[in-house]
Amino acid sequence: MLALAWYDMDSDREGDPASASFSAAHLRGFEGVTSLYVGGPAEAHDCFARSAEALQAPREQVQRAIVATDQALARIRLVGPESAADLLHGCINAASATGGRVAAIRVRAARSDLRP
Repeated sequence: MLALAWYDMDSDREGDPASASFSAAHLRGFEGVTSLYVGGPAEAHDCFARSAEALQAPREQVQRAIVATDQALARIRLVGPESAADLLHGCINAASATGGRVAAIRVRAARSDLRP
């Protein structure tokens, strides 16, 4: 299914009135979620990192907070809680500043994974 989404992303989108509302950076975030649950945390972490790096526009801050929180979850599974905690501090600030409900839900999920 993601291959089909990439096919659409790579096709000519000239004239698409919503071409900026869903970008390759968004799709990389979805790839990361897929990798996190059926692949591996290392692959997921890399997808999330590339996605977060590309999501820089002010209107993309909510999506960036979601992706960064998912990246922290991958870090928890990959290298441990210390590295993830640093990233989660920024995620919590972003979720609070943007009022992002999904980001807050993801922070809660990451928090539960931090428990012993």
